[in-house]
Amino acid sequence: MTDVERIQTLLGVTLDDADKGRVEVYITEAKQAIMVYIQQYLPDGAEFPTELNYLVDHLALAKYNKFHNEGLKSISEEGLTLSFNSNDLKDYMDDIQAWIDRNSDGKDLMGNAIGW
Repeated sequence: MTDVERIQTLLGVTLDDADKGRVEVYITEAKQAIMVYIQQYLPDGAEFPTELNYLVDHLALAKYNKFHNEGLKSISEEGLTLSFNSNDLKDYMDDIQAWIDRNSDGKDLMGNAIGW
């Protein structure tokens, strides 16, 4: 299953071409954000670890759900209020740190993933 197919399944919809393109960008950005923290622990030339795809899914879905509401902290309409994180990655820093701890192989690179 591709990254976009996973997002479609999680959303329970069939995405049109415009939405697929947007989701592909969200997926790429999510992987880039995670790679900032984990790249030094990957072998040279290694691809994004599939075991972290669940983080990519959560981050891409959060971005997709914020579409047209970027930059807002919350929105209210007809009694419904939605609140958005300003930094979606922050909620997953413990998961990223656990991955780093498990994959550092005792290298001197051992460190902490600090959120932005």
